[in-house]
Amino acid sequence: MKPVRLALAAAAAVALLWLPFVPTLDLAQNGLVADWHPPAALLLALAAVAVVTLAGGRLGRGGRGTLAAVLLGTALLQLAAALVPRFLDRALDLYFDLPQVPSLMGIVTDAVGATRAASGACVAAAGLVALLALLAWALGVVERVLATHRVATAVLALSLALLVGSAVSHSTLVSFAAPAAIGDQAARLWRAETVIYGYDHRYDAALDAPAPAETDLAALKGHDVFLVFVESYGTVVLDEPRYREAIEPALAAFAAATRTAGYGLVSARLTSPVFGGGSWLAHATLASGLKLDPFLYRLLTTSARLSLPRYLQAAEHRTVAVMPGIKKPWPEGDFFGYDRGYYAADLGYDGPPFGWFRIPDQFTLARLDQWELAPGHKPLFAEIVLVSSHTPFAPVPPYVADWADAGPYKSVSEADWRRIYLEPDWGHLDRPYLDSIAYDLRTLAAWLARLDGAPLVIILGDHQPPGMVPSNAAPWTVPVHVLSRDPALLAPFVRAGYRPGAAPPADGLVKGMETFLGDFLAGFSRGGHAGF
Repeated sequence: MKPVRLALAAAAAVALLWLPFVPTLDLAQNGLVADWHPPAALLLALAAVAVVTLAGGRLGRGGRGTLAAVLLGTALLQLAAALVPRFLDRALDLYFDLPQVPSLMGIVTDAVGATRAASGACVAAAGLVALLALLAWALGVVERVLATHRVATAVLALSLALLVGSAVSHSTLVSFAAPAAIGDQAARLWRAETVIYGYDHRYDAALDAPAPAETDLAALKGHDVFLVFVESYGTVVLDEPRYREAIEPALAAFAAATRTAGYGLVSARLTSPVFGGGSWLAHATLASGLKLDPFLYRLLTTSARLSLPRYLQAAEHRTVAVMPGIKKPWPEGDFFGYDRGYYAADLGYDGPPFGWFRIPDQFTLARLDQWELAPGHKPLFAEIVLVSSHTPFAPVPPYVADWADAGPYKSVSEADWRRIYLEPDWGHLDRPYLDSIAYDLRTLAAWLARLDGAPLVIILGDHQPPGMVPSNAAPWTVPVHVLSRDPALLAPFVRAGYRPGAAPPADGLVKGMETFLGDFLAGFSRGGHAGF
């Protein structure tokens, strides 16, 4: 190859090797940005090729393919480390995130259809193979350019000078995003192994902290208690002006309908332990009184610590879990102490599918009414997780006035079905997200009106929705609404600063979910006025 052509090919090869490392994480924006500084991974690769050449060897086809695969894998890791904070407001953790990939693929498949998902997967796989081949070609060009020892020596010296100089001086001349991502994941893996095998005791203090003492919960005698989590119901709907404008009519209608049904309503905000996902950590944080991460959750659910359902069970309530999002065996459920669990298969839904979990929330609540709320039933504690507002938010189920029709949907017209299943703009899911929250508020208001007696009903979000706004612009807070027809059951919350109405202000009470259990037990014990 002529010198000019070789120089041009070398420039193209280096550019090709450089480009996969351009997307990186901006800590200030907590999101993806372009970083055009020379990537350390590329400099290390050039140095490695130069060393092999100076030692009189050659990479060969196998060596180039291996090095290309290492570079591609490193670039993908760097990209993932930049994307996860944008949607979940936390760092990537492959130890826990990789097992979630099948669920994520399932969400995508249900959202766009199996054919399109398979086609997209094939295109992505073909793209990765093509990129791998291009990187291997580029390394071949680099190897030919470095065949001259003088050039190899110069490239090795320059690469090492840039790497060492930037590392020692802490300058930004070279991007160390990829090595930092590798080091971070290695440290997380090491921590996981040491915690699991009992060498790291960082969680001992949390697990050994005294749990709240059992109480009689005398103020709740004879009253049903409902704890209702609404997936992805975050305070972004209150704090983002364009979302608040869209959701205010639904909140106003919810408040008016519950008032007509005889309920008092007070609201506040709680801080979730997660953002954008990891719902089970929020549910278990509230139930256990511990702020959980995945490690502590695993350790907690193998411990003997008491949870909210067990406290209510001791206070002579029947305890049930209604969780349509659980599609497979859930051995951790034994820890929480439910007398009965109603999961996806138990609910027996065979109607049209809605979103990743298929089962519409109105149907779920109707099943609970049918199976657990017969006249004269034993006081009930039910933890209910509503999933119609789970990512990807669409399609949003229709609300039907006849609750027996929630499932058959005989009253829904063909025109309505075409509208419901009209494909959304997958790049802008704001509208279906807000519609799903409005659907749940309407459904809950109607369900509350159907309940007998004076139950205590606690409705709250589990976390903010993923990626709806830049995550560092939104706190990890969720609305919590408390309702009852008995003012005495609202009194502990009012004393704690919960405000009347369905829209808690940002300057009101904001406590962590982990504080709820202790406050709840204290507030409803005999003569209890210390809760919340």
